[in-house]
Amino acid sequence: MYTQFSFLTHGARHESRFWMFLTASIVLVSGSAFGQIQPKSNAGQDTLLSLTVQTCVKECHQELVNSKVMHGPALEDCSKCHVTGNEEDHTFFLISKEEDLCIKCHMMPEKTHGHEPVVNKECMTCNNPHGSEYPSVLVASPKGELCAQCHDATKLDGEYVHGPVVVGACVVCHEAHASDEPALLRKPERETCLECHSEVDRSEEAGWHTHGALEQGCTGCHDPHASDHQYQLHDTAPDLCLSCHEATLHDKLTNSKLVHGALTQENGCTTCHEAHGSRLPNLRKASEINECMSCHDKEIKTASGGKLMNMGELLRTNTNLHGPIREGLCTTCHEPHAGDGFRLLVEDYPPAFYAPFDIDTFALCFKCHIPDLVLEENGRGLTNFRQGDENLHWLHVNQEKGRTCRACHEVHASQRPAHIREAVPFGDSGWMLEINFTQNAGGGGCTPGCHKTRTYRRGDTIEPPKPKMVLGIPEGPGATGE
Repeated sequence: MYTQFSFLTHGARHESRFWMFLTASIVLVSGSAFGQIQPKSNAGQDTLLSLTVQTCVKECHQELVNSKVMHGPALEDCSKCHVTGNEEDHTFFLISKEEDLCIKCHMMPEKTHGHEPVVNKECMTCNNPHGSEYPSVLVASPKGELCAQCHDATKLDGEYVHGPVVVGACVVCHEAHASDEPALLRKPERETCLECHSEVDRSEEAGWHTHGALEQGCTGCHDPHASDHQYQLHDTAPDLCLSCHEATLHDKLTNSKLVHGALTQENGCTTCHEAHGSRLPNLRKASEINECMSCHDKEIKTASGGKLMNMGELLRTNTNLHGPIREGLCTTCHEPHAGDGFRLLVEDYPPAFYAPFDIDTFALCFKCHIPDLVLEENGRGLTNFRQGDENLHWLHVNQEKGRTCRACHEVHASQRPAHIREAVPFGDSGWMLEINFTQNAGGGGCTPGCHKTRTYRRGDTIEPPKPKMVLGIPEGPGATGE
């Protein structure tokens, strides 16, 4: 703490040359004994000047009173700062040492941090002691030129420059002389930013989740002066985000076989997440499924040359939705950032039509469905897909060339009950193998591309008439399951 300039010798730290640029727009402390004066027209005439000033001006120093903005003593009384030495030799002296002269009138507030010229009692680095063409008798324009006398302006040459910096309004954020805040900020960092950017702080609203980085301050993500990145960010996402989220995401993104495409784009994180805050968990921009559909409402080409279907169209035209989709929870099955599984699935799920049976192969499905669906040969009480008591799930899966879940079931949405597919991709040719499933009160049947027409009857209801087969296609009563 200091009074007047006493802080100079009590541990006040000097700010860097960079901060000096941003704080050197000197504004004389309000309430000073002799502040800036706007001289009237004909400011050099006798009627406006004191006797001592008239003498000095008439003799030699007319140019000192012709500035647009005048220091008070320069108009009122030269002896406030000067004392005559030898009149014959025309020598004059300051009434005190130069570094102590200003504080005879201008009292500095007690603050923790001082601007370097103030700390060093070098007031005339920024202020002219007599007059100036600029406010506060500054020696140069406060719109950048003044600060650039000490601060390296090339550090402000980023592609994206903060508005106050563009117009040289350093004192919008910084005190010119001293402050209790680092970098001579007028207020604490977060408060300083929110004076202009209040829209980002909605922490008082019920249910609002504020980004932890924002609670700690804005400059963790943003350069307050200039940057080569949009919004004056220190870096682009995901690198910027990973500077904090390294523990949870860095290893995953670095070591996983697959990375979500959204993350590979510049500022990809903000495709899904709000940077400052949100009412939704994990700072999401929208509900989970709507967020996913903002990209997946069209066919997407993968990095390997494959294609992802237009999921939005699939969900709009198929009303029988898989449970997680119905609940709007895509991340029940998919990793949102990166993973090793096919299609970023969170657990193993066979991507092929056939696969040898192993319960771990179906780990994804059995996060929700009971394993007995494929483990128990007797299906009564477990499933309606049975021939009498024989569990037909068990029959299809438990073999060396077992059918995987995808062989019959659509994993997102279908027009049929139990998410039965209309057709399934088979082989590398892209052939769509039709299922041709039918259902009736006591069972059902299918005529797929993998075997001839088969029907099943549970035996616990009255069966409709068996349909007549014509060229392997069911016709007549019972053919449609009605």
